[in-house]
Amino acid sequence: MEDRPEDDDILQSHKFEVTAVGLKLSGMDDAQGDGPVGAAGGGGVASGGVLVALNRNRNRNRNRNRNRNRNRNRNRSHDDGAANAGMQEPWQEREALHKCLDEWIDLPVPLPPSPEQLRAEAIDLLEKQVLLHRPEGAQRREEILREASFELSGYLRPLEGEGVGGLDATVGLFKVVLALTDEIGLRYKRRFNTPRPNQVEPRLRPFIPYPGHESQPSNHSFQSFALAFVFSRMLPEHPASSELFRSARRIAENREWAGVHYASDTECGYQLARMVTPVLEKVLKKQMLAAASEWM
Repeated sequence: MEDRPEDDDILQSHKFEVTAVGLKLSGMDDAQGDGPVGAAGGGGVASGGVLVALNRNRNRNRNRNRNRNRNRNRNRSHDDGAANAGMQEPWQEREALHKCLDEWIDLPVPLPPSPEQLRAEAIDLLEKQVLLHRPEGAQRREEILREASFELSGYLRPLEGEGVGGLDATVGLFKVVLALTDEIGLRYKRRFNTPRPNQVEPRLRPFIPYPGHESQPSNHSFQSFALAFVFSRMLPEHPASSELFRSARRIAENREWAGVHYASDTECGYQLARMVTPVLEKVLKKQMLAAASEWM
């Protein structure tokens, strides 16, 4: 809580003593007031005025901080809601994922590069940074901004499912895959603790704000390829499965162009998606069958 200048004036011009029942002004005897400063009573008027003023300032600050926190929480809830619109917590699927923790918690994915290699990769991103801001980079810039949050149109478009009705189970499956892989990816990020490219190469200016967590693996790469692998295992004969992989590669590489991921992050995300797919098949068997029926 902030202190106001008027609080300091009151505290400096009056001395208080702590008693068993509260505060009282120094020099006051008990006959002048039966209770704490500001308590009802004829002798407590002077001290009560001081404490009323002090409390008024304290309450003003408290209300100001309360409103500030309320607005901050409201904004945070708005942002979270925009990212998860229509998405309920898949607690049953997450519980099933945790039951087979040993099958995905320690997979042999590529380890982070050496500091020297990270620096070399960051230098490569500097060239992408220059190219991104040229006129021919306009389309990629639009894609990067659109893909900053996981909106499903980028995944449904290669399947010719964008704007098409009757794909509720497929959309639901994709959302659950994104939720589960987000947790898995964050666990590997924490383990590897790889610094972001602009922390290694200060000349980098990311095109979008980078998240506050670690770099490897790229969750955009991991989650995009996980969706492609799950769909291809669900409908291997679908002619657009290969398009889904190409879209996943584009989404993953756009994070490199944005300056928030190394190429090694992208490769690690791909490998993690490939290795996690059998676990997702086990956990989401029912959802995959329901989604497959929409395409038959």
